[in-house]
Amino acid sequence: MVRGSRWVDYDTHELLEMIGELEDERRWARLREGFWLAILFHLALISAVTWIPKYVFKVPMVVDRNKINQHKDFTYLDTPFTLPPKPIIKQLPTQQPLIDKQTMEEMKKAAPPAPAPAPAAPAPPPPPPPSQQSQLEAPHPAAVPARPNFAMGSQNPADQLRDAMKGASRNPGVGGGNIPSGGGLALHPGAGSGGVEVLSDTQGVDFTNWLTRWHRETERTWDPLIPDEVNPPIRKSGQLMIRFRVLPNGRLMEGSMVLEGSSGDVALDRAAWGALTGSNYPPLPRDFHGPYLELRAWFLYNMEPQR
Repeated sequence: MVRGSRWVDYDTHELLEMIGELEDERRWARLREGFWLAILFHLALISAVTWIPKYVFKVPMVVDRNKINQHKDFTYLDTPFTLPPKPIIKQLPTQQPLIDKQTMEEMKKAAPPAPAPAPAAPAPPPPPPPSQQSQLEAPHPAAVPARPNFAMGSQNPADQLRDAMKGASRNPGVGGGNIPSGGGLALHPGAGSGGVEVLSDTQGVDFTNWLTRWHRETERTWDPLIPDEVNPPIRKSGQLMIRFRVLPNGRLMEGSMVLEGSSGDVALDRAAWGALTGSNYPPLPRDFHGPYLELRAWFLYNMEPQR
């Protein structure tokens, strides 16, 4: 089978129109191509005019030597730069120049008079002896009371306390004595004191004022700790005895508190124990130089002291 041309189906008029359209497209394509070529050519021409004289045909600048010499900030160097020679330092003469008498007198007249020396400050007072200072001013750690044993023994606690109080009345201690209960610990209606006994050597020092302050401080601390069962209508009763030691700074010695006689009631014993551990006692008298003061105190609830 013989294939014919694709233009066979077109007539003459249609072929002429098709050819005209193709010619128009070729003409516009050539115009666009010429336009872009003209733009590229002009860009290259402008760049050549601008940069070629600056970098290709550059003429070195000629500087007149006379003008350089006339400029103060410029220096003409015919030879390579070298460091200047190190300066020679001359030693100062060891012998000082002499000043004549006339110049010395003029200097004395021109100099201001020397200020008068300030009066010497008074010497501080001498410190106290080491032994006294260590006893009176040395800080002591806060005494931590030992945990009391409120357990009841085989004997009746009231009988134990009564026997101990009777023995204390017969042997009041070395250099000490009992404080009467007239000023006792009676701030609370149901509480009172059988007194306090000094057990250690007082070295002849009067502790009356200190024991009075001890009573007031213990009374103030003891009152809010007393249980409500001591008040009417229950009126719980009991008596107990505690032995303890006081350091020179007024604090209780750690581990020195001993519950020698229990009241038989844990609440009553704890209230009295807290009255001692919670109080802030004043320091011992300054005349006392012992390591501690040992005391025995009685606490009564709705009872009268028995001796």
